[in-house]
Amino acid sequence: MKDWNITFPEKCKYCGEKCLEQIDFLQGLPPERLQLIMDTAARGNYQKGSVLFREGDPVDAIHVIHEGKVKLSCYDSEGREQIVGVFSDGDTIWEGIFMDDSYYPYDAVCLTDVRTCRIARTDMEEIMKDPMISMRIVGLLSRKLHDANERNVLLSTSSPKTRLAGFLLYRSRHTAGDTITMKLDDIAASINLRPETVSRRIKDLEKDGLVRRTGQSGIQILDAEALGEIE
Repeated sequence: MKDWNITFPEKCKYCGEKCLEQIDFLQGLPPERLQLIMDTAARGNYQKGSVLFREGDPVDAIHVIHEGKVKLSCYDSEGREQIVGVFSDGDTIWEGIFMDDSYYPYDAVCLTDVRTCRIARTDMEEIMKDPMISMRIVGLLSRKLHDANERNVLLSTSSPKTRLAGFLLYRSRHTAGDTITMKLDDIAASINLRPETVSRRIKDLEKDGLVRRTGQSGIQILDAEALGEIE
């Protein structure tokens, strides 16, 4: 019987890192199987402003982000940008990879220089034959659905200050540490508010002693409990 509690295999020959270690549902696969997948991975180096994929492109791969930030966004009927999410070091973009004839509903734009590994959909379909991996993916998709519902509730909040506070808490749960690094325009687009409105509400939160600006685009949460109680 194979031991599922094993260490990860040698590093990817393209990126020089254990890229599959960042994908939750692949953890526990036999090392030889992981190595086969990593051997087919394609390295990607993108400059700031480059596009990983565009809205309408077929979903044909998983993108593992080793370094940098990638923004997923689309535009509404009035041409306003709606940010779906911002992915950074250690994140994986894999939504829609297991759906037939799936197409991206958003653009993926590099906010910084970005280093990735790209794992083809055909290779991922092979590992889906493993029942344990399938169950893990079901669990992850359930969490993704819960996450999407949380965002929808957040956007339905009418008070700009409450919406901003909720978004900062939401981002903090998806960020290492207590500091969120996002441009003002990106925060505004994420919660469907004007940048000037977001700027004013951040100042309000600073006066209340709940957050503190750090650098050009950092916001440190000082009192998460009080932030969550804003109505």
